[in-house]
Amino acid sequence: MKRFFEFRCTNNHLFERYIDENIRTDNCPTCNEEAQRIVSMPRVSLEGITGAFPGAADAWVRKRAEKLKQEKKLAAQEA
Repeated sequence: MKRFFEFRCTNNHLFERYIDENIRTDNCPTCNEEAQRIVSMPRVSLEGITGAFPGAADAWVRKRAEKLKQEKKLAAQEA
């Protein structure tokens, strides 16, 4: 399966490639030296207060408001 991986060459250049996960080395596009695949830091950002992913609380509020709106509409139709 192909995925994005980060590489660092012997001259400290960093680059990414979309390659098969069994490939461990590649040539640097800047200096053409051999580069090793490295473990990249994931980019995860959480809300400071709740620890939820950004926008998760907003999405919940929107969905809840929509559900309440639908419930009110159904109640008005039944009345």
